[in-house]
Amino acid sequence: MIRTFRPALFTVLAVLFALAAPVHAADRYPNRPIRIIISFPAGGSTDVLARQLADTMGRDLGQTVIVDNRPGGGFNIAAETAAKAAPDGYTVFMALDATFTLNPLIYSPLPYDPDRDFVPISLVGFESNSIVASGKSPFKTFREMIAYAKANPGKVTYGTSALLAELVGAELTRVTGTDMVHVQYRGSPDMLQALLSGDINISITGILPYATYVPSGKLYALASTGTKRVLLMPAAPTVVELGYPTVEFRNWFALFAPAGTPSPIVATLRAEVTKALSDPDLRKHLLAADLEPSAGTPAQIGELIKRDRSHWAQIIKSTGIKLVGE
Repeated sequence: MIRTFRPALFTVLAVLFALAAPVHAADRYPNRPIRIIISFPAGGSTDVLARQLADTMGRDLGQTVIVDNRPGGGFNIAAETAAKAAPDGYTVFMALDATFTLNPLIYSPLPYDPDRDFVPISLVGFESNSIVASGKSPFKTFREMIAYAKANPGKVTYGTSALLAELVGAELTRVTGTDMVHVQYRGSPDMLQALLSGDINISITGILPYATYVPSGKLYALASTGTKRVLLMPAAPTVVELGYPTVEFRNWFALFAPAGTPSPIVATLRAEVTKALSDPDLRKHLLAADLEPSAGTPAQIGELIKRDRSHWAQIIKSTGIKLVGE
């Protein structure tokens, strides 16, 4: 009996292991492509950041990581899409800070709950902005701009193509005691052309592609809005150096998953983001675009959201700027 039973037992066990192997493989994460939703169109600095991060993570994970561009709606379209995605780790959201800090202050109701619909994975990086002047403007430095604006009320025009930049401009006007005129643009390309042609005097905007026009004198780099000087505009002082700390701001990006995503999957993604941002080639490409890679914990993301939401609330109150629906 024993001699006939043992071979049969081994046969049964072999069949069971064979059946279990595909199940185990199916449970392994990830076993299919991962989607990173962003709230910007293709081609911009955020898209570049997302795609380079996706390529590096995909290589390390052994799976394709694709970027899903969902622009428009003040970042709300992308955020709503991500919030409603299955919480299985195959859809993540690389969000710009305003999605969690500014939008709750200006949109009511929001199509997503920034505090309940997402779980933070990791900080990704920071991006400074710049204050640049047209080469046809009657000033070449920040202090010259302020002096000219004070001597010529209502004659200096500043363009923005994003609400955060508009808030910075309003705060800049307030703290410098100047009367500068805001001009809103639907997008950065139109604003850049207006600046180059001299239709507006200055722009408050991202570093690229504006920095590329500084060496030729077509644009003047007046200041950067971060806490330290930017690589592509090293001669431009920061607004903090110039004595205007309330004008300081840097965009930050972070990766989020839909609420309910299993903790082990979130931990895996966090580890992969940290690993990717340590990759020398990725860091080189991001720094060249003036994007500062910086992995960070969920706790750090929570502190940034709390701090920046309070900051923008104070700016809105102090400047009296009229926002959505007002």
